[in-house]
Amino acid sequence: MTALRDYKPLFYSKLTESHLFSEVGRIIASELEPAELIRKIIATIGKSICFDNASVYIVKKDLSGLDAVFFLDPALKNRMSHAIFFDNGAPGEIAANGEPLFLANSSSYDTFLHHPDEPTRPGSYMGIPLMNDTSIVGVMGFSHSKPGAFTVEEFDLLRTVSHTISAGLEKATLFMKTLEIARYDELTGLLNYRVLLEKLEQEFGRQVRTGRNLSFIMIDIDNFKRVNDRYGHLEGSRALAQLGALLRDTFRTGSTDACFRYGGEEFSVLLAETGFDQTLEVAERLRRAIDEYPFTLKTMHPDEVLTVSLGVSTKQKDDNKTTPQLIHEADMALYKSKTTGKNRVTGFSAGMTMPGVNPDAL
Repeated sequence: MTALRDYKPLFYSKLTESHLFSEVGRIIASELEPAELIRKIIATIGKSICFDNASVYIVKKDLSGLDAVFFLDPALKNRMSHAIFFDNGAPGEIAANGEPLFLANSSSYDTFLHHPDEPTRPGSYMGIPLMNDTSIVGVMGFSHSKPGAFTVEEFDLLRTVSHTISAGLEKATLFMKTLEIARYDELTGLLNYRVLLEKLEQEFGRQVRTGRNLSFIMIDIDNFKRVNDRYGHLEGSRALAQLGALLRDTFRTGSTDACFRYGGEEFSVLLAETGFDQTLEVAERLRRAIDEYPFTLKTMHPDEVLTVSLGVSTKQKDDNKTTPQLIHEADMALYKSKTTGKNRVTGFSAGMTMPGVNPDAL
Protein backbone atom coordinates (compact mmCIF):
# COMPACT_ATOMS: atom_id res chain seq x y z
CA MET A 1 0.00 0.00 0.00
CA THR A 2 1.39 3.40 -1.01
CA ALA A 3 1.99 5.74 1.94
CA LEU A 4 -0.06 8.92 1.93
CA ARG A 5 2.00 12.06 1.36
CA ASP A 6 2.02 14.59 4.18
CA TYR A 7 0.88 17.88 2.62
CA LYS A 8 0.98 19.85 5.87
CA PRO A 9 4.50 21.33 5.27
CA LEU A 10 3.53 22.40 1.75
CA PHE A 11 0.26 23.88 2.98
CA TYR A 12 2.08 25.75 5.75
CA SER A 13 4.66 27.02 3.27
CA LYS A 14 2.01 28.36 0.90
CA LEU A 15 0.09 29.92 3.79
CA THR A 16 3.26 31.65 5.01
CA GLU A 17 4.00 32.93 1.50
CA SER A 18 0.44 34.18 1.03
CA HIS A 19 0.46 35.94 4.40
CA LEU A 20 3.84 37.60 3.72
CA PHE A 21 2.72 38.87 0.32
CA SER A 22 -0.50 40.17 1.83
CA GLU A 23 1.31 42.01 4.64
CA VAL A 24 3.98 43.47 2.35
CA GLY A 25 1.30 44.61 -0.08
CA ARG A 26 -0.63 46.27 2.73
CA ILE A 27 2.50 48.12 3.90
CA ILE A 28 3.33 49.29 0.39
CA ALA A 29 -0.23 50.56 -0.11
CA SER A 30 -0.24 52.55 3.14
CA GLU A 31 3.36 53.76 3.63
CA LEU A 32 5.00 56.39 1.39
CA GLU A 33 8.13 57.23 3.41
CA PRO A 34 10.97 54.94 2.20
CA ALA A 35 12.75 54.48 5.55
CA GLU A 36 9.54 53.62 7.39
CA LEU A 37 8.45 51.36 4.52
CA ILE A 38 11.67 49.35 4.83
CA ARG A 39 11.46 49.16 8.62
CA LYS A 40 7.93 47.77 8.49
CA ILE A 41 8.78 45.28 5.73
CA ILE A 42 11.79 43.97 7.68
CA ALA A 43 9.58 43.55 10.76
CA THR A 44 7.00 41.67 8.71
CA ILE A 45 9.63 39.35 7.19
CA GLY A 46 10.80 38.66 10.75
CA LYS A 47 7.43 37.05 11.48
CA SER A 48 8.04 34.44 8.78
CA ILE A 49 11.85 34.04 8.86
CA CYS A 50 13.98 34.02 11.99
CA PHE A 51 17.11 36.23 11.71
CA ASP A 52 19.41 38.16 14.05
CA ASN A 53 20.45 41.00 11.80
CA ALA A 54 19.33 42.68 8.59
CA SER A 55 20.48 45.46 6.28
CA VAL A 56 19.14 47.30 3.27
CA TYR A 57 21.19 49.28 0.77
CA ILE A 58 19.98 51.49 -2.08
CA VAL A 59 21.96 52.09 -5.28
CA LYS A 60 23.26 55.67 -5.33
CA LYS A 61 21.85 58.13 -7.86
CA ASP A 62 25.20 58.37 -9.65
CA LEU A 63 25.47 54.54 -9.71
CA SER A 64 28.87 54.74 -7.98
CA GLY A 65 27.95 52.46 -5.09
CA LEU A 66 25.43 51.72 -2.35
CA ASP A 67 23.96 53.87 0.42
CA ALA A 68 22.86 52.13 3.61
CA VAL A 69 19.27 52.95 4.54
CA PHE A 70 18.61 50.33 7.23
CA PHE A 71 20.62 48.38 9.83
CA LEU A 72 18.88 46.24 12.42
CA ASP A 73 22.08 46.05 14.49
CA PRO A 74 22.14 49.17 16.75
CA ALA A 75 25.95 49.16 16.66
CA LEU A 76 25.88 49.84 12.91
CA LYS A 77 23.22 52.55 12.84
CA ASN A 78 25.80 55.32 13.21
CA ARG A 79 27.40 54.01 10.00
CA MET A 80 24.36 54.80 7.87
CA SER A 81 26.15 57.66 6.11
CA HIS A 82 29.06 55.46 5.00
CA ALA A 83 28.53 54.31 1.41
CA ILE A 84 30.17 51.19 0.00
CA PHE A 85 31.24 50.38 -3.55
CA PHE A 86 30.06 47.63 -5.83
CA ASP A 87 31.93 44.35 -5.21
CA ASN A 88 32.51 45.51 -1.61
CA GLY A 89 31.26 42.86 0.81
CA ALA A 90 28.13 40.78 0.39
CA PRO A 91 25.87 43.76 -0.51
CA GLY A 92 28.34 45.00 -3.12
CA GLU A 93 28.76 41.53 -4.62
CA ILE A 94 24.99 41.08 -4.92
CA ALA A 95 24.57 44.52 -6.49
CA ALA A 96 27.46 43.98 -8.91
CA ASN A 97 26.32 40.67 -10.38
CA GLY A 98 22.57 40.87 -9.73
CA GLU A 99 22.49 37.41 -8.17
CA PRO A 100 21.23 36.43 -4.70
CA LEU A 101 23.70 35.04 -2.18
CA PHE A 102 23.05 32.09 0.17
CA LEU A 103 25.69 31.18 2.78
CA ALA A 104 24.96 28.20 5.01
CA ASN A 105 28.22 28.93 6.84
CA SER A 106 29.20 32.61 6.63
CA SER A 107 32.51 32.06 8.43
CA SER A 108 33.89 30.77 5.13
CA TYR A 109 33.01 34.08 3.43
CA ASP A 110 36.16 36.19 3.39
CA THR A 111 34.53 39.65 3.60
CA PHE A 112 31.74 41.41 5.49
CA LEU A 113 28.03 40.57 5.40
CA HIS A 114 26.36 43.89 6.29
CA HIS A 115 29.05 46.56 6.79
CA PRO A 116 32.88 46.76 6.84
CA ASP A 117 32.84 47.72 10.54
CA GLU A 118 30.88 44.71 11.79
CA PRO A 119 32.85 42.02 13.68
CA THR A 120 33.51 38.71 11.93
CA ARG A 121 31.34 36.00 13.45
CA PRO A 122 30.13 32.51 12.44
CA GLY A 123 26.61 32.07 11.22
CA SER A 124 24.55 32.06 8.05
CA TYR A 125 23.46 34.69 5.56
CA MET A 126 21.14 35.24 2.65
CA GLY A 127 20.93 38.33 0.52
CA ILE A 128 18.74 39.30 -2.42
CA PRO A 129 18.92 42.04 -5.05
CA LEU A 130 15.98 44.42 -5.27
CA MET A 131 15.37 44.85 -8.99
CA ASN A 132 13.00 46.58 -11.36
CA ASP A 133 12.54 45.60 -15.00
CA THR A 134 15.88 47.06 -16.11
CA SER A 135 18.26 47.45 -13.18
CA ILE A 136 19.10 46.84 -9.53
CA VAL A 137 17.69 49.42 -7.13
CA GLY A 138 19.02 47.95 -3.88
CA VAL A 139 20.11 44.97 -1.79
CA MET A 140 18.47 43.33 1.22
CA GLY A 141 20.43 40.98 3.47
CA PHE A 142 19.67 38.80 6.52
CA SER A 143 22.00 36.93 8.87
CA HIS A 144 21.79 34.54 11.80
CA SER A 145 24.42 33.69 14.38
CA LYS A 146 23.83 29.95 13.86
CA PRO A 147 25.26 28.20 10.75
CA GLY A 148 22.60 26.54 8.61
CA ALA A 149 19.83 28.59 10.19
CA PHE A 150 18.14 29.43 6.89
CA THR A 151 16.36 26.95 4.65
CA VAL A 152 16.24 26.91 0.87
CA GLU A 153 12.48 27.44 1.13
CA GLU A 154 13.03 30.66 3.10
CA PHE A 155 15.59 31.79 0.55
CA ASP A 156 13.11 31.15 -2.27
CA LEU A 157 10.41 33.02 -0.35
CA LEU A 158 12.64 36.09 -0.11
CA ARG A 159 13.50 35.91 -3.79
CA THR A 160 9.80 35.71 -4.67
CA VAL A 161 8.72 38.64 -2.52
CA SER A 162 11.70 40.79 -3.54
CA HIS A 163 9.97 41.96 -6.72
CA THR A 164 7.03 43.29 -4.73
CA ILE A 165 9.37 45.01 -2.28
CA SER A 166 11.30 46.59 -5.14
CA ALA A 167 8.11 47.99 -6.67
CA GLY A 168 7.02 49.40 -3.32
CA LEU A 169 10.40 50.98 -2.65
CA GLU A 170 10.43 52.59 -6.10
CA LYS A 171 6.95 53.98 -5.52
CA ALA A 172 7.93 55.48 -2.17
CA THR A 173 11.16 56.90 -3.58
CA LEU A 174 9.30 58.47 -6.49
CA PHE A 175 6.81 60.01 -4.08
CA MET A 176 9.64 61.53 -2.01
CA LYS A 177 11.27 62.89 -5.17
CA THR A 178 7.97 64.51 -6.09
CA LEU A 179 7.79 66.14 -2.66
CA GLU A 180 11.39 67.27 -3.01
CA ILE A 181 10.70 68.85 -6.39
CA ALA A 182 7.78 70.72 -4.85
CA ARG A 183 10.03 72.07 -2.07
CA TYR A 184 13.21 72.92 -3.96
CA ASP A 185 14.02 75.40 -6.68
CA GLU A 186 15.17 73.39 -9.67
CA LEU A 187 17.81 75.84 -10.89
CA THR A 188 19.61 76.66 -7.64
CA GLY A 189 18.85 73.60 -5.53
CA LEU A 190 17.71 75.86 -2.69
CA LEU A 191 14.43 75.66 -0.80
CA ASN A 192 11.63 77.67 -2.39
CA TYR A 193 9.46 80.53 -1.12
CA ARG A 194 6.67 78.25 0.11
CA VAL A 195 9.10 76.35 2.32
CA LEU A 196 10.54 79.65 3.57
CA LEU A 197 7.15 80.59 4.98
CA GLU A 198 6.85 77.14 6.62
CA LYS A 199 10.31 77.43 8.16
CA LEU A 200 9.65 80.92 9.47
CA GLU A 201 6.48 79.78 11.20
CA GLN A 202 8.36 76.83 12.71
CA GLU A 203 11.18 79.04 13.95
CA PHE A 204 8.74 81.61 15.35
CA GLY A 205 7.13 78.79 17.32
CA ARG A 206 10.49 77.53 18.53
CA GLN A 207 11.50 81.04 19.59
CA VAL A 208 8.49 81.15 21.90
CA ARG A 209 9.92 78.08 23.65
CA THR A 210 13.64 78.97 23.60
CA GLY A 211 13.52 82.77 23.86
CA ARG A 212 16.45 83.06 21.44
CA ASN A 213 16.81 85.61 18.66
CA LEU A 214 15.94 84.83 15.05
CA SER A 215 17.45 86.67 12.06
CA PHE A 216 16.70 86.95 8.38
CA ILE A 217 18.84 88.07 5.42
CA MET A 218 17.51 89.22 2.06
CA ILE A 219 19.96 89.09 -0.87
CA ASP A 220 19.59 90.62 -4.32
CA ILE A 221 22.07 90.42 -7.22
CA ASP A 222 23.11 93.88 -8.35
CA ASN A 223 22.48 94.88 -11.96
CA PHE A 224 21.17 91.44 -12.84
CA LYS A 225 19.00 92.78 -15.65
CA ARG A 226 22.15 94.04 -17.30
CA VAL A 227 23.68 90.56 -17.06
CA ASN A 228 20.70 89.02 -18.87
CA ASP A 229 20.54 91.80 -21.45
CA ARG A 230 24.26 91.79 -22.19
CA TYR A 231 25.12 88.08 -21.99
CA GLY A 232 21.80 86.30 -22.35
CA HIS A 233 19.49 84.44 -19.98
CA LEU A 234 21.59 81.27 -20.12
CA GLU A 235 24.53 83.11 -18.57
CA GLY A 236 22.18 84.67 -16.05
CA SER A 237 20.79 81.27 -15.09
CA ARG A 238 24.31 79.94 -14.71
CA ALA A 239 25.12 82.77 -12.29
CA LEU A 240 21.98 82.03 -10.26
CA ALA A 241 22.85 78.33 -10.05
CA GLN A 242 26.42 79.09 -8.94
CA LEU A 243 25.20 81.51 -6.28
CA GLY A 244 22.84 78.83 -4.99
CA ALA A 245 25.76 76.40 -4.65
CA LEU A 246 27.83 79.07 -2.88
CA LEU A 247 25.05 79.69 -0.36
CA ARG A 248 24.69 75.97 0.37
CA ASP A 249 28.44 75.68 0.98
CA THR A 250 28.58 78.79 3.17
CA PHE A 251 25.80 78.14 5.66
CA ARG A 252 25.07 75.39 8.15
CA THR A 253 22.16 74.10 6.12
CA GLY A 254 20.48 71.09 7.67
CA SER A 255 21.10 72.38 11.20
CA THR A 256 20.03 75.86 12.34
CA ASP A 257 20.36 77.77 9.04
CA ALA A 258 18.40 77.48 5.82
CA CYS A 259 18.88 79.10 2.41
CA PHE A 260 16.10 79.91 -0.04
CA ARG A 261 15.54 81.24 -3.51
CA TYR A 262 13.09 84.01 -2.76
CA GLY A 263 12.29 84.62 -6.42
CA GLY A 264 14.02 85.89 -9.55
CA GLU A 265 17.49 87.10 -8.57
CA GLU A 266 16.54 87.37 -4.87
CA PHE A 267 17.69 84.92 -2.21
CA SER A 268 17.24 84.72 1.53
CA VAL A 269 18.85 83.09 4.54
CA LEU A 270 17.16 82.19 7.83
CA LEU A 271 19.48 82.07 10.83
CA ALA A 272 17.93 80.55 13.93
CA GLU A 273 19.39 81.42 17.33
CA THR A 274 21.42 84.29 15.84
CA GLY A 275 21.33 87.93 16.99
CA PHE A 276 21.35 91.13 14.96
CA ASP A 277 25.04 92.06 15.26
CA GLN A 278 26.22 88.54 14.56
CA THR A 279 23.95 88.35 11.51
CA LEU A 280 25.40 91.61 10.18
CA GLU A 281 28.86 90.04 10.42
CA VAL A 282 27.65 86.89 8.67
CA ALA A 283 26.04 88.96 5.90
CA GLU A 284 29.23 90.97 5.40
CA ARG A 285 31.32 87.80 5.11
CA LEU A 286 28.84 86.51 2.56
CA ARG A 287 28.97 89.76 0.59
CA ARG A 288 32.77 89.54 0.38
CA ALA A 289 32.66 85.86 -0.56
CA ILE A 290 30.27 86.57 -3.43
CA ASP A 291 32.32 89.56 -4.56
CA GLU A 292 35.44 87.38 -4.72
CA TYR A 293 33.83 84.19 -6.09
CA PRO A 294 35.04 83.13 -9.57
CA PHE A 295 31.65 83.02 -11.26
CA THR A 296 31.76 81.72 -14.82
CA LEU A 297 30.49 85.12 -15.93
CA LYS A 298 33.58 86.83 -14.47
CA THR A 299 35.94 84.17 -15.77
CA MET A 300 34.66 84.53 -19.32
CA HIS A 301 34.41 88.32 -19.08
CA PRO A 302 37.25 89.56 -16.81
CA ASP A 303 35.97 93.15 -16.77
CA GLU A 304 32.57 92.07 -15.47
CA VAL A 305 31.64 92.20 -11.78
CA LEU A 306 28.94 90.33 -9.90
CA THR A 307 27.95 91.69 -6.51
CA VAL A 308 24.97 91.54 -4.17
CA SER A 309 23.15 93.88 -1.83
CA LEU A 310 21.88 92.54 1.47
CA GLY A 311 19.34 93.52 4.11
CA VAL A 312 19.17 92.14 7.66
CA SER A 313 16.34 92.03 10.18
CA THR A 314 16.00 90.28 13.55
CA LYS A 315 13.15 89.11 15.74
CA GLN A 316 14.17 89.39 19.35
CA LYS A 317 12.64 87.32 22.09
CA ASP A 318 10.57 90.17 23.55
CA ASP A 319 8.99 91.67 20.42
CA ASN A 320 5.71 90.73 18.77
CA LYS A 321 7.00 90.89 15.20
CA THR A 322 5.13 88.76 12.68
CA THR A 323 6.54 86.77 9.76
CA PRO A 324 5.47 89.37 7.14
CA GLN A 325 6.98 92.14 9.29
CA LEU A 326 10.33 90.34 9.57
CA ILE A 327 10.47 89.85 5.80
CA HIS A 328 9.37 93.43 5.11
CA GLU A 329 12.05 94.86 7.41
CA ALA A 330 14.78 92.86 5.66
CA ASP A 331 13.35 93.99 2.33
CA MET A 332 13.48 97.67 3.39
CA ALA A 333 17.08 97.24 4.53
CA LEU A 334 17.93 95.55 1.24
CA TYR A 335 16.56 98.44 -0.81
CA LYS A 336 18.45 100.85 1.40
CA SER A 337 21.60 98.98 0.32
CA LYS A 338 20.53 99.15 -3.32
CA THR A 339 19.88 102.90 -3.29
CA THR A 340 23.00 103.88 -1.37
CA GLY A 341 25.61 102.33 -3.61
CA LYS A 342 24.92 98.56 -3.84
CA ASN A 343 27.38 95.81 -2.89
CA ARG A 344 26.77 96.46 0.80
CA VAL A 345 24.94 95.23 3.90
CA THR A 346 22.28 97.25 5.71
CA GLY A 347 20.58 96.30 8.94
CA PHE A 348 17.01 97.37 9.61
CA SER A 349 16.60 100.17 12.11
CA ALA A 350 13.53 101.77 13.67
CA GLY A 351 12.01 104.45 11.50
CA MET A 352 13.37 103.02 8.25
CA THR A 353 10.92 103.15 5.38
CA MET A 354 10.96 101.86 1.85
CA PRO A 355 12.93 104.44 -0.13
CA GLY A 356 11.90 105.78 -3.50
CA VAL A 357 13.57 103.51 -6.01
CA ASN A 358 14.73 104.22 -9.53
CA PRO A 359 14.11 100.90 -11.37
CA ASP A 360 17.14 101.51 -13.58
CA ALA A 361 19.33 101.61 -10.46
CA LEU A 362 18.51 98.01 -9.59
